[in-house]
Amino acid sequence: MQIKDSVVLITGASQGIGAACSRAFEQRGAHLSIVARDSNKLATVGGPDLLRTAGDLTRDEVRRSVVARTVARFGRVDILINNAGMGFYSAASSAPMDDARALFELNLFAPLALTQLVVAGMRERKRGTIVNISSIAGKVTLPWFTLYSVSKFALGSLTDGLRMELKPDGIHAMTVWPGYVKTDFQAHALGTQPPETVREGKRFAISAAECAEAIVRGVERDAHNVVTPRIGWILVAFNRLLPRLLESRLAAINQTRASA
Repeated sequence: MQIKDSVVLITGASQGIGAACSRAFEQRGAHLSIVARDSNKLATVGGPDLLRTAGDLTRDEVRRSVVARTVARFGRVDILINNAGMGFYSAASSAPMDDARALFELNLFAPLALTQLVVAGMRERKRGTIVNISSIAGKVTLPWFTLYSVSKFALGSLTDGLRMELKPDGIHAMTVWPGYVKTDFQAHALGTQPPETVREGKRFAISAAECAEAIVRGVERDAHNVVTPRIGWILVAFNRLLPRLLESRLAAINQTRASA
């Protein structure tokens, strides 16, 4: 899809991958509407022409407001980047249900609701792209991160269904499966902390800017899936070819965490 002059709505845009996506799409000539909870951080992202909306996307009135404000300013939404999300380090067998519900409200139901709000206009124009930012944990379940993995698996499955469902309307849907990205993601996650070996693995992380470039290139070529960094495909293949071996390794890492 051509990005220049497209109207792009990006959620979770105050920092990390969302802020990097804002810069990358802006550099390619897109018109941007960005949303996040932190109004102060949001004000530091992008140039003066960006439309900024501060609010909690788990609230229906905030979702409706950001879409309405975007359409009022730019006339449409061409590309929706569902980036806002949270992590949850907890055993599924003992996770507080309120936290589990909060996780799914932001990681799955908010993207679904925003998609429903923008699809009608996309259908009228026979043009549009939905981008859902999942995680490599949505392809390979991590036992210290089970419910997060489930939410991101569900988001990927939703995207696959949307792509098939909306193809006759000229609307494309793409899933992004990032691995380690240098952001404050872990600091803002619910629950406890990941295993030490996982925290050490961040030294192999890519930057948020590199992740954003992979996302932009995926949009430009109408990709179905973007795994970034691409080495993540090795983990996915390992999971498909030798699932028991990988499961044993992940269980051992999780046991180290549990006994620490």
